[in-house]
Amino acid sequence: METTETTISLQRIANVHTHLREGEVVGPLIAKAIEGGACALGPMPNTSAGLTTAAAVTEYVNRAKEFAPDMPFLPIVMVTEQTTEKDIDECVAAGIADAKVYPCLRTTKSENGVVRYGKLLPLIRHGGKAGMKFHFHPEHPSPVFSNRDAEFAFLPLARMFLEETDATIVWEHGTDARCITHWKDMAASGRFFVTLTAHHIATSEDEAFGDVRAVCKPPIKTEEDRQELLRLIADGYEWVMAGADDAPHPIESKHVSKGRCACGAYTAPFLILLYIHVFTRAVHETPMLNSDVENFLYFNAKKLHPQLKLQSPPVLITKERAFQIQSTYNIGPWTVEPFWAGRTLDWSFA
Repeated sequence: METTETTISLQRIANVHTHLREGEVVGPLIAKAIEGGACALGPMPNTSAGLTTAAAVTEYVNRAKEFAPDMPFLPIVMVTEQTTEKDIDECVAAGIADAKVYPCLRTTKSENGVVRYGKLLPLIRHGGKAGMKFHFHPEHPSPVFSNRDAEFAFLPLARMFLEETDATIVWEHGTDARCITHWKDMAASGRFFVTLTAHHIATSEDEAFGDVRAVCKPPIKTEEDRQELLRLIADGYEWVMAGADDAPHPIESKHVSKGRCACGAYTAPFLILLYIHVFTRAVHETPMLNSDVENFLYFNAKKLHPQLKLQSPPVLITKERAFQIQSTYNIGPWTVEPFWAGRTLDWSFA
């Protein structure tokens, strides 16, 4: 993104991939998301029990609306190998038109995730006809594939669902540049979309090495991957959009004495600033304009999810002073360390 302006007005972010967790932290997390520039939220259904029914999703979203009555929320149901066509029909009848599919044990709270994706084919075929969109955490569940290669290995599964059903497929938090050629090919169908996070385009695996606050799934990839993802955004495709995957964890879950640290990079309180910081520092063959940025952050999601009925005033951000990311954020009873804790961004809220 090239700009000579010191203050710019931008549409806020329609963040269709966020984590609001459960209990006392839900309200504070919503408040921080709004503070960071979000105008719509799509809360992920991988809660402790999993939001696997229309009733569970509706109850969860209604609870979230208590904290932000004017915020559009995208209700999303978790699909597992136990999900039935009746479950899908009940969701569609309740106004839930989006489903999330997790690979077993590849990410946070995915113990009930999918192992045998072929079993889902009749279900997704049925859901596609009913108007359900299917979002995937695109990592192959087989431990044969390393963390580095699990996303690339998911390509045949995504293509199977795209080619054998009428469903819209959303590939969430893309990270692996080897997939880009395949994404472009699948996007020609008009039913394939990709979301990209701020943290995956902000840093590389070498720069983030050893920083537990940057440990996430899928993992951050190489500098080459990062640059190719930025070029993809700069190309201005309607099927590429923001999805922050802003996943908070209490500090004791990131700094552990036993086991592994929790996966998740928390960016919500400064999300739009981080995206713009990255865009204005990036070097592209194709410079990004403000319109390209707003399409990526807002309008592409508005087209994909018309039920959100987005109408949001813009936000003013300025380069006249920098923004320092806090070392920690108090989120209800949690203390959360964010991505890039203590670092300075070029832009701040005006």
